[in-house]
Amino acid sequence: MYWYKILADDGGDESYTYVGASNETIDGLAQKAARGEYIHLTQLLYWDRGEIKEWAEWDKSLEHAVFLNPQYVYSIMQFKGDPRDVPSR
Repeated sequence: MYWYKILADDGGDESYTYVGASNETIDGLAQKAARGEYIHLTQLLYWDRGEIKEWAEWDKSLEHAVFLNPQYVYSIMQFKGDPRDVPSR
């Protein structure tokens, strides 16, 4: 399992940061995006004032997974490990 931080922008006023896991390597995700295939992240997390938290703390009504439209993805970064365990600095 690999952990990623993906930045997406749908052309609105804000960009969005998604943090989650995938079985795909970073090269595999980049190739999927280049082919126009959606990127699937599971085990979503979010940042709150520099602290990483479980998705369920943000929104209990949704599963902690997302499919990202590659048209809006402009950055894919891989964490060295689970971001809950890796120091941010």
